[in-house]
Amino acid sequence: MQDLQCVMAGRRKFYSAREVIEYICLPDGPAFSPPPDEIPSPKWYFDQFMDKSVFEHISNQSKLYAVMKNGPELKTTPSEIEQFIGLHILMTVVRMPSYRMYWQTATCYDPIATVMGRKRFDNLRTYIHMNDNTNVKQKGEPGYDPLFKVRPVLEKVRANFLKVEPEENHSIDEQMIPFKGKIGMKQYIKNKPHKWGIKVFTRAGVTGLVYDFEVYTGKGTVTNERGLGVAGEVVLHLVSEVPKGLNYKCFFDNWFTSPELIVELKKMGILTVATNRNRLRGCTLKSDKELSKAGRGAYEVKYKKTSGMSIVKWYDNKAVLLASSFIGPEPVERCRRWSKEKKEYVEVERPHIVKVYNHNMGGGDLADMFAALYRIDIRPHRWYLRILYYLIDLSLVNGWLLYRRHLTQKQEKKYMPLLDFRVQVADALIKVGKQRISAPSVDVRLDRCDHFPIHAEKCGQCRLCKNGYMQMACLKCKVLLCFTKDKNCFLEYHMTK
Repeated sequence: MQDLQCVMAGRRKFYSAREVIEYICLPDGPAFSPPPDEIPSPKWYFDQFMDKSVFEHISNQSKLYAVMKNGPELKTTPSEIEQFIGLHILMTVVRMPSYRMYWQTATCYDPIATVMGRKRFDNLRTYIHMNDNTNVKQKGEPGYDPLFKVRPVLEKVRANFLKVEPEENHSIDEQMIPFKGKIGMKQYIKNKPHKWGIKVFTRAGVTGLVYDFEVYTGKGTVTNERGLGVAGEVVLHLVSEVPKGLNYKCFFDNWFTSPELIVELKKMGILTVATNRNRLRGCTLKSDKELSKAGRGAYEVKYKKTSGMSIVKWYDNKAVLLASSFIGPEPVERCRRWSKEKKEYVEVERPHIVKVYNHNMGGGDLADMFAALYRIDIRPHRWYLRILYYLIDLSLVNGWLLYRRHLTQKQEKKYMPLLDFRVQVADALIKVGKQRISAPSVDVRLDRCDHFPIHAEKCGQCRLCKNGYMQMACLKCKVLLCFTKDKNCFLEYHMTK
């Protein structure tokens, strides 16, 4: 180790939500493929991550699960599952205390209530499923998978995430899927907005676009092949698809960091900057007290010649340790910091490694913030539905960020806000390719005026009971209804709320 003493300072800068949303730029790095000649629709971007195969799989497994539970035949289709998901997305835009209020007379919301009846919505929620329970392995058996119930959809979505061209700089971080139910993989992280839930490790770019993820299930999440522990093996797993030897860089915090991990990543051709928690393996640095006496901004740096790793300890409001396989403190810059003693901003020196880390670390938090703005908040007791909703929200955020990448490539500054993007995706999922006739509002349906039965052009599903198929409709409401000797849905539809 070679000693080198300088003066430095730095503290992570915090931005407001508005600043974060407005300031997202692509970092210098590998050139991306040209965008489409015409910017596609929001639905196209969403389909890049949640494609039709996902909805087909959920439809098939839900019908199978309904039969296994001895319930009524579900008779659902991929198109209806798309509508079901689209309604969930729309509910994040227009929120109500209870999802049943979207169908109640006093609070009815037509864009949701006219697409699908509440009973049908509840029925789909009851039987929505993503894997065949006959193949499940119990804990302790070979092949046991804690994520069995959601594994097929999880892998389909993850495979689609990996298809996106990566940025140069990536950060490894953790996110939480809010959940307080009974499940072995539930975690508690005190510094997260949602402290209880299912932990997900993500690899994201500076823009917030998530390229890979891994749901944490405990010690068995990854195999400890290289002896780096769970944290180190998670990082290696998440960067396994990053191109090697092409100047790609990875940033992570002290929960993951160890000198052995940084050396291993460098051998793989991936450069690193990370904070460290005194895992120095014999490297001695000045104590916090010594640095504090030198004044705010004091730092010390040491280099390991065999691996080329630099370790920097700097003091701002407190001491922070950073390690890197490609960068050190030079060039040292001056930055503004708030002084509690003087009640004003003061200029202190900041090494380059601090600036680089602060700029590139935080993509996972940015993606989590975007998802939390309009998170699907219907709270089922089944943990695997929470993961499904998380994948939907993450796919929407990824789709929006990919759309913004394409606009940036075309040098267009105006973009669609995330809220409008979600609305358009929901509208497309609900309406595109769906041969369903919109139902009238409750007031029109129950006004008892000019509701006459007519012969419809095509045979279809009864709007009320969902089990009957016929060719009779209401002249005014424009919906198909049963009208037989044994069943009179036509009368019931126009008489009851």
